[in-house]
Amino acid sequence: MSKQGTNSRTGTDGQFVVVRTKGARGSKVKFGSVTISGNKPSAGLVKKNVERSTAALERVVKRLERPGVDIRAKKDVPQFSVADGESGVFIRRLNGRINRGRLINGAFEVID
Repeated sequence: MSKQGTNSRTGTDGQFVVVRTKGARGSKVKFGSVTISGNKPSAGLVKKNVERSTAALERVVKRLERPGVDIRAKKDVPQFSVADGESGVFIRRLNGRINRGRLINGAFEVID
């Protein structure tokens, strides 16, 4: 008879994850009411997958480390930003024109 070991861990939502191994033949992983069984991956496959996931994370970090958000301009849709060093003054970009102004009663009024 083969040796069987059991490890239990608590998941993030409080449910238990149970891992059972049956000798060298394979293992079963149980997530709530779902059981997944199969052979364990080889050490080489695990190492290759770690390298691939590390490379993917490096690609994501390059995009996430740039500050700011890119918003593409659309025709007849204004884009507003705050004027540096001027309280209550906004910059409006609309159809290639740039205006400075204030919001008065919820409407943009040009001041320049």
